[in-house]
Amino acid sequence: MSYSERGAAAAKLDFGLAEQSNRLGLKLFSQLRKQGGGNLTLSPYSISTALALAYNGSGGGTAEELGKLLGYAPEERPKLNASQQALLNVMNNAGPGIELKAANSVWGMKGLPLRKGYLKTGKVSYNAQIKTTDLAAGKSVKQINDWVSDRTEQKINEMLTEPPGPRAVAVLVNALYFRGRWTDVFSEENTHPAEFYPADGPAVQTMMMTRSGYFSYAGNAEWQAVKLPYGEGQMEMTVMLPGENNSLDGLITQLAAGSLLMDEGFASTRGTLHLPRFTANYGTDLKAALQALGVKQAFDPDRGDFSLLAEMDSPIYFDKVVHKTYIDVNERGTEAAASTVIELRAGSAPPAGIPFEMTVDRPFLFMIKDVQTQVILFLGAIENPLLTD
Repeated sequence: MSYSERGAAAAKLDFGLAEQSNRLGLKLFSQLRKQGGGNLTLSPYSISTALALAYNGSGGGTAEELGKLLGYAPEERPKLNASQQALLNVMNNAGPGIELKAANSVWGMKGLPLRKGYLKTGKVSYNAQIKTTDLAAGKSVKQINDWVSDRTEQKINEMLTEPPGPRAVAVLVNALYFRGRWTDVFSEENTHPAEFYPADGPAVQTMMMTRSGYFSYAGNAEWQAVKLPYGEGQMEMTVMLPGENNSLDGLITQLAAGSLLMDEGFASTRGTLHLPRFTANYGTDLKAALQALGVKQAFDPDRGDFSLLAEMDSPIYFDKVVHKTYIDVNERGTEAAASTVIELRAGSAPPAGIPFEMTVDRPFLFMIKDVQTQVILFLGAIENPLLTD
């Protein structure tokens, strides 16, 4: 699609889906920050899509909890699915200068047929590949890991470290790959060593990129932010730097609460940006964070209800919700990938005309957003650009 064609298609989307996905991502991000500091990156889109795929197999109280989390009541699942289907089509047609690929798959346990209605929804609304394998065998680890690796351009190679096990019913997988070239690249000649000041510990030497010109910029005493477009502007990265008397966690709390709107107050402003090159990898089980947000029954071996997924004599429940991300930011642009795997088991602005200076030499936030669909693809906090894991 051209930029204008994609914009027209995006205008027909249900922006409520983007809003709910973004809100969930910010809440999870805030919960994960409470578990510890360090570099943290996640993909709100990948997580919300994998959970939506699981939501279609849920019933009873489990469906009520997941519906509240995703922002669509159980009876609104057809609307959710139609919105996911339309969004997926636009996502996979990113437009000039950007490569974006989103994919889903459902891996059923060999010998345990999943419900036809669930599989039809997965195929039609999520374009999910339906696979059958022995989830208790070692080969299932390689099969699922290879599937993710192929769809993330080998940036995420190990989602599973062991087979889901003999009580596994299904594994649901989302994979996301992004590569975008800055609309205005940074000149490598202007990249030089510079000090970066982590929240804890001494300063570190990092390679600092520099570019001057006009930016979409906003700022006040508490923070500065700049938007860096990719391609023809259909996607962008927002870099947000806390003020010297503010904190990273303070900004995250404001974002999660919705009191800090990142699309307001920006204006084309002349200035200079100093931004470190960085590469970050992150992985975690989202179980504790999701439980803190109210998803409890889905993880309960005695009460989990995924009866719309498969017919079993015992409850079906979430065993793990594993999420991994990769991101690399340099002078030319950004490459990023994410994957979410769900294992289910059976069991019991300043004055105009004044140039700004934004030196990102301390912990900062970044957000990669699809401007036309309003979906946040990646969200991250960088405490130290030298830490890759």
